[in-house]
Amino acid sequence: MPSYLYGSPYRPEALRALARELSLWALAPLVIAVFAIFSVLGPVADLIGGAQEAFPALLWNSLLSGVVAVGYVLGILRRQYVLLGAMIVFQIVWIGLVTTSAHVVGVPASPFRLAAEGVLIMVQVIASYTFFLIFINGTARRYLRVRAEIDLAHQIHEVLVPKVSIRIGDFEFQGFSRPSGEVGGDLVDVVTGRDGWFGYVADVSGHGVSSGLVMGMFKSALRMRLRQGGTLAELLADVNQVLFPLKSGSMFVTVAGVGFSGGETLEFAVAGHLPILRVRAGVVDEITTPQIPIAMFEAYPFVSSTFDVRAGDLLALITDGLVEVFDRKDRDFGLERAKSLLVETADRPLAEIAERLVAAARAHGAQLDDQTLLLIRKG
Repeated sequence: MPSYLYGSPYRPEALRALARELSLWALAPLVIAVFAIFSVLGPVADLIGGAQEAFPALLWNSLLSGVVAVGYVLGILRRQYVLLGAMIVFQIVWIGLVTTSAHVVGVPASPFRLAAEGVLIMVQVIASYTFFLIFINGTARRYLRVRAEIDLAHQIHEVLVPKVSIRIGDFEFQGFSRPSGEVGGDLVDVVTGRDGWFGYVADVSGHGVSSGLVMGMFKSALRMRLRQGGTLAELLADVNQVLFPLKSGSMFVTVAGVGFSGGETLEFAVAGHLPILRVRAGVVDEITTPQIPIAMFEAYPFVSSTFDVRAGDLLALITDGLVEVFDRKDRDFGLERAKSLLVETADRPLAEIAERLVAAARAHGAQLDDQTLLLIRKG
């Protein structure tokens, strides 16, 4: 998904993004409008000079004026700087040729010639205005309406996936999700209840608004099901049955979650997701339950299990957007690098650990997917 500045779609930034994103065919009315308005420079320059220029030269200058203007617009708005440079060089050469070109001197301009050039200018201005209206009322209006809807979806996404920074009893939580575009499909959440808490990260397949919608449905279904109690295996099975008929056939949700209801153990379940990483005394354990993601099949026997937790243990639940980052040599950041960083920073504040992990991933390569993590530490 492409990245824009969030906010009103009517800002100049959004309009420049419009010119970059639309195909040349969709931009055709705008290109014609720009060409028509700047081709007026041909007859206007001739009238200023006394209407002495040969008519073929007049048409040629009009044509070149429009072409150069289109080159400038596409070069600047679409960031095609080679095209922009070519237009600058061409214009310099053209101006040099025009200043040395021959004119018919001493022949008074006829009323017909003046009228013809006046009509030509009016036709060009009217054509430009017409195609500007076609572009604004057609392509641009549809684009800006979609942009407004995407901006609204982004605002909803921020409400659905707020930053996590809380303490519940002996446990401290820190988590956030940074989408790769306006709307992400990742989710981080901590839900409290009478008997304890449940923390998890989830990753919806795909990108964009469709993934964001499925993510919202998953969060709602999971939070409603948590109110009924039961094991995490039962929770995943019920959410799976609810979500399966509500999404397209190719979509699914991976999830890794841990729950606490007292004692010295945590219940956990991992469905098609990266393992939960537990850092204890400089050693990282990968904790997982091998099973398929949510919503791949209508019915599936999900399982959950438990592991012990001690004071000082650090748990990290992350999505693949943090480890599937590639450098210029196509080497990935990798889970092992993430584990090493967790060991190095395990005694630091959770917010610092999270920022250092994300900073290291982004220094390794460009973000390609949503980057989400949840850190949990028992005090």
